[in-house]
Order: sequence, then C-alpha cells, then structure tokens
Amino acid sequence: MPQPYRLAFGSCSHPALPQPLWPIISSRKPSAFIWGGDAIYADRYAGLNWTAVGLHRASEGGWTITFPPPSVHLDATPDIIRGWYEKQLEVEGYRQFLQGFDVNVTSNDDGIGMETIHSKPIIFGTIDDHDYGQNNGDFTYQFRKESNLAFIDFLFDDVTQDSKECALQEANEKDSCGSTVNGDNSRHQKGGRSKISDPMYQRSLDGKGLYGVQLFDFSRKINVDDGNSVLGGGHWVPESDAMIDPDVIDGASTNDTIVNYSTTHSVAVFALDVRSNKTPWPKGKQHGHSSSALDFLGAEQWKWFRSALANSRARVNIIVSGTQVHTDRFPNDGNVVEEWSKFPESRDMLYDVILNSGVRSPLLISGDVHMSQFLRKDCVRSTDVQKWNDDKRANADPPKRSLIEVTTSGMTHSWGTSFSSQPKHHTWPLWPYSYLVSRTFMTICHYVCPWNEIIIRKMGQEEAMVGRGDGLTGKQYYLGLNFAELEFDFNQEEDSTSDSGAMTVRVFGRKENEPPKLEARWTFDELSGATSLPGMTAKVEEFVSLGQGSSDWICLPYRGLPSAFHYYAAIAIQFVVFCSLFFLPYIVAMGAFVMGRRIWRSVSD
Repeated sequence: MPQPYRLAFGSCSHPALPQPLWPIISSRKPSAFIWGGDAIYADRYAGLNWTAVGLHRASEGGWTITFPPPSVHLDATPDIIRGWYEKQLEVEGYRQFLQGFDVNVTSNDDGIGMETIHSKPIIFGTIDDHDYGQNNGDFTYQFRKESNLAFIDFLFDDVTQDSKECALQEANEKDSCGSTVNGDNSRHQKGGRSKISDPMYQRSLDGKGLYGVQLFDFSRKINVDDGNSVLGGGHWVPESDAMIDPDVIDGASTNDTIVNYSTTHSVAVFALDVRSNKTPWPKGKQHGHSSSALDFLGAEQWKWFRSALANSRARVNIIVSGTQVHTDRFPNDGNVVEEWSKFPESRDMLYDVILNSGVRSPLLISGDVHMSQFLRKDCVRSTDVQKWNDDKRANADPPKRSLIEVTTSGMTHSWGTSFSSQPKHHTWPLWPYSYLVSRTFMTICHYVCPWNEIIIRKMGQEEAMVGRGDGLTGKQYYLGLNFAELEFDFNQEEDSTSDSGAMTVRVFGRKENEPPKLEARWTFDELSGATSLPGMTAKVEEFVSLGQGSSDWICLPYRGLPSAFHYYAAIAIQFVVFCSLFFLPYIVAMGAFVMGRRIWRSVSD
C-alpha cells in the first residue's frame, strides 16, 4: 500500500530537555516537518515581574489589566543562538529523523506495483520569540538579521555537499544538475534544494525577515536511481517550478511562470514571520496606543503574502504563524500573553487577505502556547452584514464561511507536564510541584473560560462542525507533549471540476502505538467555503455589533461572543487559582510549621 500523503508540524522544543516525539514522527513518515516556532530556547529566563500585575490607566482613557505577571528574559547573542541550534541538531532522535526513512510508492513501470524508496523529509518553518532570541521579540532586536540567517542554516543543515555545489552552479547559470520538465523530478533528486538560491534565504540576507512558501505535489512521478534518496518523498516542488513566491516570479521569464504542478493534488505551506517586522508592544504610559499603528508582519511582508496567495493554484493552502490567531485569552496589553488579537487591525487584515485571496482550502497552523487546540471562527462579509441589517433583518441569514486553526505546541514541555521551558522545572525536586501547577491551572482555564472558538466534539456526533474522526470528545484540546499531522485524501481526477477530497488532522502524544489524542476531518469544500460547516451558534446580531470597522470580513468564535460577566468572572477565577497555586508551597510550609509547633507544645505540656 502506498505511503499516505502527510505533513508534520510542531513547535516549542528545548534542546536541553528529553525529546520523545521524534521516533513517533518518523514512524508516520511525513514528506516534511514544518517548525511552527521556538525550535530552540535561546533567550534566558530571569524571573517574573510581579510589580507589573494590576490595573493600569491607558493614555487614551479606560483601564487595562496586566495578568499573569510578565516574565523577564535576557536577549540572546548570535553565538548563543547558533550554539543552541547545534545542540538541537545533536539530538539523537532528530538526527535520525533527518536521515529519513523507507516509504512505499507506486511503481513507475506499471503504475500498479509497489517499490520502496528512501525519503528524507523537507525541513521548513518559521520562528517565534525564543528561537528569534528575544522574549516577545520585535523589530527592535539588535540581532534580528543574524537570528534569521542562523535559522536558515538550521533548516538547510541536511542539504548535502552535492546540493551546495549544484546551488553554486545554478547561481552561475550552469544547469549541470539537470532540469525539471513536465513533472520530471530528476533535478530535485540530485540535490535541487539549495540554500543559496532559496528566496527565504535571500530575504533574510537582505534583512527583510524570515518568510517563505514551499509546495508539495503529491501526484508527481518519482524517478530514482539505484542507491539515491529523494527529498520529501519526491513530492517537494522547487521554487522555480512552483512559481508561487513573488520574488522568484520577478526574476523569471514569461515562459517560466507556467504552472508546473498539479492543481488537484498539491499543498502550499506559507510560513509567516511574526517577529522580525513586528511593532513593539506598547508599555507603560503607551498602554492605550492606537492599534492601527501596531502590526505583526510589516508592509513588505504583507505585500509578499498577498501576491503569494494570489499566485497559488494549490488544492490546499496552509498558513503557519508562530502565535495564535483566533484566540483572545487575557485582557492584558500583550506583554504577557501574545496573540494576534492584541493587534486587532492586523488580525482583521490577515482574515481579509486570506479570505479575499480565493485560495482553496486555507488552514491556519500556530504554536507558542504549549498545548494543542482545534479552533474555529465563522466569517461573514461586512457588506452582507450591513445589507442584512438595512433590510430590517431579513429572514435569510447572510452567507458565512469557516476558518479553522490548528494549534500544536509543546514538543518538550507543555501545560500537561510543565509549561516552563527551564530544565530545572522538569527535574527533582521541582518537577512534582511544577507539573501539578501547570496541569491544574490550564485544566481549570478550559472549564471556566469562555473560549468559544475551541471546537467541541460530542460523543457519537459525526457533524462537520466538530470534525470526523477518533480522539477525545468534548472541547478539542490536549495538554500533553504533542505534534500535529495533516493527511490529505485527494479524491479527484485531474480533469474534475468538483473539489472533493478531505484533510484529516491528528494530534499525537508521546506514547508510541497509541491512537491520536485529537483527530478531525474536514472536506476541501468545507475548508474552501463551498459547503458550510454546521453548528454555528453565533447570532447575526453579534456580527452586526462588530461591523463598524473597515475590514471586509467579520470573524467571530463559532459558538458566539461571551458575555461580559462570564469573561470577567473567568479572569477573577484565573487570578485566584494562579495565585493559590503559585503560593501553595509557602502555604503548605507555613501550615506544616504551625502544625509542628502545636504538636511540639502539646508534647511539651
């Protein structure tokens, strides 16, 4: 049986902690592994800033809340960053994963039989703050360019010397490595992936940031010479064939811009850089700074992203962000918990760019938060909402479409083990307390907080709103160590006009041979908006209440907006629980002291 078409995703991995997931990832045999941020932890933790906790008056009126206490970190230097990448590359499980695995493919001789090839996974992805080198990092980080280049070297560490020689020849316009024509992968098999010609590397070299796109065509015929390995299962498409990256197209001739991949069996992965061009979070008296001046990507990356999406003819389009997009967890200023909601106009622009692009089957992947979640927002065009409201709230609701986000974070540390990346919190004597605090706090948060974008899956329910598949029921989150897998079922012929087929998303834990902790399946029609996902309980009036902005789309948690009472009551509960757990050792010690003193007095008497 041929190998299923899979891509793997993960984030938040500390080289100094055990990494038990790599053998499981290898057993799934993905064509690529995409880092979602924090591949290393280069900055150094220096404690919590409790003095920042509390209410703060904003400069433009009103109040903001800072909670939990923000952590204090020391920035990393380029040498420290590269040192941690070297340590990650020395991790045994990761090194074995880079070396690849044998996969079964359909024989080219008769198209029926099977043959075995050795596949080396493509390593791709983006950064978040800790591998960037600065906690909650932004464009003010003095080593931003050096950090970007270090990550590129990390991604291309598995590129062979032959590939580097091919890259030099390509740079000198010598095509001795072969060419790729009509789906022939010969050049790719001989080391066509090269750092020097990679547009992501060129942008990093120019100081523009670390963003890019990779394409996988799962219909490609694989031509393999005896003894050779293939990259990405033979499905990876070089940028010169994909012609999605605008910087590649700008340097190509007119004839080169023809689509050289299947539009029915392809997956494009867009990696966004939310660090190198990010506006600094407002601090102190700047708490009330207008959100219109705050941005994650920067003007040049926005322009690139719009063009890249417009160029994509892929069947599935994955957008990777180091921070969560759909969530709105804590009412702080963003110096504590980062997410796109803290820059609302920037997030609205992200929704507009994705939904206006017309790309098929968009899906968001994020990391950062040391747990896994399946999230959903439903979106309606602003003009449709306004028309519905102007027509005296007609009987027919405006058409909507859903946007799914899969968060996978915590490859070495998580809320189910210890949320802290510090090795001391994973060893005796701190680990029992650290594990208790982490799991207890985040479990309570999922029970009491009105996080209405988290998908709920009921027992025996097969509706698309909760996804179809195995895994846990109830709220779709998992607190243990995890990675995510996307498996694609391209149930469509090349000349078909329908958009049938589906994507299965699985989240696996640390134990081998166990079923996935979370699993959901959505059809391409559902992800593309051609078929509506049922289950939305958000009311149209809620869309109207948010329809005063300038964005083209209004996106809400699919289970509706939370009430103000529920929102702030949950914050109060979080505060009490967090403080209780944080001071628990001191309370226990004090109780033991008082009890011991009473016993001593009673014995003495």
